[in-house]
Amino acid sequence: MLILVALAIVGFVSFLLLFAYADELRPAQNGGTHALSTSAIGFAGLADLVKQTRGDVRLVRREADLGDDVLLVLTPGPTTSPAAIKAILDRRDGEGLPTLVILPKWIAVPLPGKPNWVRTTGTIPESMAALPLSEVRAVTVGSSPGAVLRTISGSGLETIYAAPDGAALAATVEDSLLTIVADPDLFDNQGLATREGAERAMDILDEIGAGGGVAFDLTLHGFGRNPNLLKLAFEAPFLPLTLCVLVAALLAGWHAMLRFGPAALPKRGLAFGKRALADNGAALLRLARRRHRTGERYAALVREAAAASTGAPAGLSGDALDRYLDRLDPAGEPFSHLAARAADAPDTRRLLDAARDLYQWKRTVTREHR
Repeated sequence: MLILVALAIVGFVSFLLLFAYADELRPAQNGGTHALSTSAIGFAGLADLVKQTRGDVRLVRREADLGDDVLLVLTPGPTTSPAAIKAILDRRDGEGLPTLVILPKWIAVPLPGKPNWVRTTGTIPESMAALPLSEVRAVTVGSSPGAVLRTISGSGLETIYAAPDGAALAATVEDSLLTIVADPDLFDNQGLATREGAERAMDILDEIGAGGGVAFDLTLHGFGRNPNLLKLAFEAPFLPLTLCVLVAALLAGWHAMLRFGPAALPKRGLAFGKRALADNGAALLRLARRRHRTGERYAALVREAAAASTGAPAGLSGDALDRYLDRLDPAGEPFSHLAARAADAPDTRRLLDAARDLYQWKRTVTREHR
């Protein structure tokens, strides 16, 4: 039973954790242009390359983490909102943080039955490739000789990596820490398929100054972390409270297991038998504060018992019977006096004294003490 209980607890806690972090643990089943994609146009290879060489890679799922002081890589798709790009760049530019934007190039569709794979059907028109930056900077995307790699041009751009003909493949914006890469094949998975491509990518990152680590944005691709109340229970600052509740529950269970003796059965509200009836009646008299008024009835019971035990003549009652009982114990206090004391007792203490004397008188005249 202990093993079953332990397994049930572990299973329940595991279910809560998986349910809370389901969005983050669920694999990215698409071949988009993001750092989780292993397709030809994805950037999972770049993230792995940076991790293997630099050791610090972050996948940003929350907007609050977009202000980290490392190089942030934005990989927008052809339909990414320019306003979303502008909001991120304005924030980072205001804080003096470096950002790398890799413009889109390929039109791709997923392969049936293989959601992580894509098939390219062409390239985005050059006039549309710079649309993600349309609200930030006016740049022009062109093509290098042979239309192999795309280039970028515009006012205020400084080339940091050029094609053989001198055209800019990657450029920084003056008076800014923004770097723009015109052709994603410099960094995507198919571009890193060769040693030459991997070395070229690292050279560009070195020119940008990405020695302190690289962060890849996932919020633009719908992988942002959604607010989750259950997730808050497993994160700071609420994690200590969750652990305290868990420990308290374990201690309560342990205390229940080590309970001494069998469980105490609840008592009846009203017990069985004559004694219970007498106790309940006495309790009612005590609550009503009328106990001292029961002396007359007790004297009547003693009168009847003594008359029956001593063989009193039939037909005697009232004062005649009391006079008969008074003669039974000439040496003691007469019965009529004892009965009057009990009937007129002003409080419980005097009632008990009179009742005790009546009881002793009855035992004397009926010879119960012999």
